[in-house]
Amino acid sequence: MISTIIDWLVNAISTLGYPGVAIAMFLESFFAPIPSEIILPFSGFVCARDGMNIYITIIVASLAAYLGTLPFYFIGRWGKEGVDKFLRRFGKYMFIPASDLDKGYKAFDRYGNGIVFFGRLIPIVRTVISFPAGVSKMNFGVFSLYTLLGSLLWSSILAFAGFFLGENWEVVEGYVSKYENVIYVVLGVLVVAYITRGIYKIVKKN
Repeated sequence: MISTIIDWLVNAISTLGYPGVAIAMFLESFFAPIPSEIILPFSGFVCARDGMNIYITIIVASLAAYLGTLPFYFIGRWGKEGVDKFLRRFGKYMFIPASDLDKGYKAFDRYGNGIVFFGRLIPIVRTVISFPAGVSKMNFGVFSLYTLLGSLLWSSILAFAGFFLGENWEVVEGYVSKYENVIYVVLGVLVVAYITRGIYKIVKKN
């Protein structure tokens, strides 16, 4: 079933162009089995093959990905119990197990609002991170900014990779799966740097 959906979306991108990209990325944002590691490189390849504008493609993909995060954010605003109730009823249809949601909560607790930006670069986390953002009542403007910027960065990297790799665009997916731990290390370093800076300011004032 999942492979059929992915094939349909890939075909939609080939035949519909920008609207196909928008549909695929909107669904990717909340339907975990749809991998942007396939959608975006293929979109870049289509740009190189058929003459679609790569920059417009990236903007469309980023906006659609952002819009796809909003349902989970607003469900999160109902509170953790509301999220649990929603996932008990619909989670199996979206292939979102409780373990994935727990991963999102832990990442948000550990890294704070910044994970909404970096989470767009991490498989699984990017699907569920909107829930804890909503539960924590994260400012909507900040959530939107971080999500848009993270989506723009992610879309740019993968779409350009597909654009330049051409017929070999499929190799991108294999490389993406290997770098998740690198993102977590970078996040850890940034958190430590932020805390150290805060301590330095307090000491300096005293």
